Amino acid sequence: MDIGIVVFAYNRSQHLKRVLDGLKENKGVSKLYIFQDGLRCEEHKEEWEKTQTAIREIEWCEVSYQQSPYNKGLAKSIVDGVNTVFRENDAVIVLEDDCVPAPDFFAFMKQCFDKYKDNQKVYTVSGYAWSIHLPQAQYDIYGCGRISSWGWGTWKDRWEQYKVDNDIIRRLKADRDKSRYLALWGTDLERVLLERLQGMNDSWAVYWALHVIEKEGLCINPYKSLIDNIGMDGTGVHCGKTKAFQVAVSDEIKESYMLPEELEIMPTTEKSFADLYGSYTAIHEEKESCKNVLIYGLGNFFKKNEKKLNELFHIKAFIDAKKTGWFAGKKIISINEISSYQYDKIIVMVQKFQECIHISQALLSKGVDAEKIVLGHCCIDAGGYVGEAHILHDGRIQVCFSDASISVSSEDEFNNVCEVFREQIYDYTINNGRRDIVLDVGMNIGDSAMYFAGRNKVDKVFGYEPFETTFIRAVENLRQYLKEGRVSIFQYGISGENAVRWVPFNADMTCGQSTLEDVREYAYDKYRKWGLAQEKNEQAEQIEVKKASEVFAPIMNRYPHHNIVLKMDCEGEEYGILEELLQCGLLERIKFIMLEWHYKGKQPILECLGQAGFSWWCHDKNMELGVIYAYK
Repeated sequence: MDIGIVVFAYNRSQHLKRVLDGLKENKGVSKLYIFQDGLRCEEHKEEWEKTQTAIREIEWCEVSYQQSPYNKGLAKSIVDGVNTVFRENDAVIVLEDDCVPAPDFFAFMKQCFDKYKDNQKVYTVSGYAWSIHLPQAQYDIYGCGRISSWGWGTWKDRWEQYKVDNDIIRRLKADRDKSRYLALWGTDLERVLLERLQGMNDSWAVYWALHVIEKEGLCINPYKSLIDNIGMDGTGVHCGKTKAFQVAVSDEIKESYMLPEELEIMPTTEKSFADLYGSYTAIHEEKESCKNVLIYGLGNFFKKNEKKLNELFHIKAFIDAKKTGWFAGKKIISINEISSYQYDKIIVMVQKFQECIHISQALLSKGVDAEKIVLGHCCIDAGGYVGEAHILHDGRIQVCFSDASISVSSEDEFNNVCEVFREQIYDYTINNGRRDIVLDVGMNIGDSAMYFAGRNKVDKVFGYEPFETTFIRAVENLRQYLKEGRVSIFQYGISGENAVRWVPFNADMTCGQSTLEDVREYAYDKYRKWGLAQEKNEQAEQIEVKKASEVFAPIMNRYPHHNIVLKMDCEGEEYGILEELLQCGLLERIKFIMLEWHYKGKQPILECLGQAGFSWWCHDKNMELGVIYAYK
């Protein structure tokens, strides 16, 4: 079998020299076909000429050197060069100027060519070992479904099938089995092809990879890499700088390799590839302990959480308003086809919360049971299964955690609830043997009061919320806690003064409402810019605020042997509250403070805390918001 060794170069002379030095150490390399692309710009000229010189200085083997009279670019250079070499050879080995071969690379490639030349299922051989963890088998190679373009080769009859085929993704996604093969080996290829069509890359390999996937072909790789890719250093025209694909190169020089008679893809290879370019949906096996679910949405939010979803559930099908066909062997259905499936849950995997509400309402209109609709925002994260978020018939969302359940009506409220229960922003410990009393200023819809009431050391929570609509929501959410006496709530705000005020209220921004009109107007402008508040929902509301010392002193006197814990998220009132408590001598009686400061900076607050003998740590979210935890 005649094997042509091809090297492609442009303007990286030092990289090329290392590739040539590696080839020189390989036994049996007597001729090289070297193609240098034409000069792209004057900026590259000096290094381009040095590369030309390095090629002309080769004396240790025969060289067929072709320099393009113009800059072809990556794809045309590779395809034209490989086609040219196949006119004289039965198989071709391809090296670019950044793929340094080990001393036994050629021996490995030749033995694989000879062994599998008549196996039409085998499409390519590569000396590069993918950056995945595989248990070593009795053989020196493994089969996978993804071609590697780093130190690779193929036979003439396979390469004759190569073509630019922009319709191939559509065909693959229209077939159940081929969609699974695509998901196993090329979840990135649709993006790469789209970028190719948009002129964002010049990939030839995307067409070769997709063709092999369509044929369900086999690709050979060694367990120990025989190629060192040195080009991910930012010097290349078509690649950036990364260490993601660095692998250890074999230091064992072999003369012969253990190659199986029958090459096949092992399940362990499929699973190992899932972290690279594969899919957890494609390799998932149904388990009796897993609930059957339909997934609504196949975008980035799903892809980010695909692994965890497949650990927790068995996906029966996908629902998507824009996509059709198959993904990873699972049918993509419309909302009208849901009734033909048996499922325990429908998990809405859409990033925008308001869109999730609209989707959920559409599902309800199709007769889907509300209790079966779950928002993915809540039910999965990096830590595992953390709760569920269900749509209610009135349009609100019921967010359920292991020991709490609370309804929200907006993205703002949902994010706030997740901060409290999932991110545990109010988690604290006071190790003095005393029980705790919590003063919850800015109770909102009751999520923080509910969180505190569920803590073992908390005997009582006192919550304060001045706005009527929000207060009524808190009553609904805290009904059981109010009945049990663990929580007492009051419809007025806490301030540095006693006052009755008329303040605008908007139900779209319950978490950003302030009892201070200037602060509230500033926040309202932000909410409108974010698209979270509508002007039609604006209304004026009369609210009452009470001086902090007059409200807190009786509680402190009633519980002299408890730790007093103060939580404040009251949109600007925190400055006046702390100043007033300091002046009355009550601030020093508080054991632990958790607060969010708004718009006026943290320094005035830290000065008050310092005068009262507190230590603290801070987390600034941005220039206008931050969190302070203060303790004695």
